[in-house]
Amino acid sequence: ASASTAAPSPDTPPPARLLDLPKELLERALSRCDSPVDIARVAAVSLLFHASLALEGIRLWARERGFELPAQPEGEGCAVRWLCYSALLRESNPPARAAAGKYHSLFIDGEGRLSSCGS
Repeated sequence: ASASTAAPSPDTPPPARLLDLPKELLERALSRCDSPVDIARVAAVSLLFHASLALEGIRLWARERGFELPAQPEGEGCAVRWLCYSALLRESNPPARAAAGKYHSLFIDGEGRLSSCGS
């Protein structure tokens, strides 16, 4: 028999399962999705990607794009839905630069708040 059809040796360990991967690696894989909606879809389709992995994947997705997402407001029952909404809102309404100097910038975000960056 050829090597490709030969039965594996009894000493061969079983193939690695997705759940055997470190949580951080799964989060990183999820953050590579194109959008937070895609991450939520993965979490909804597969029980392997439970809500906490989706949450961390969306947070990492946002950080990799240079922004932090706001905390979940009281009364909002679904954290994944809130983070998806916040990430999509932030992505579609990037902060506008109002002023800049050599070492600082001022921004007005989508909610009208003034923010500064730099010294």
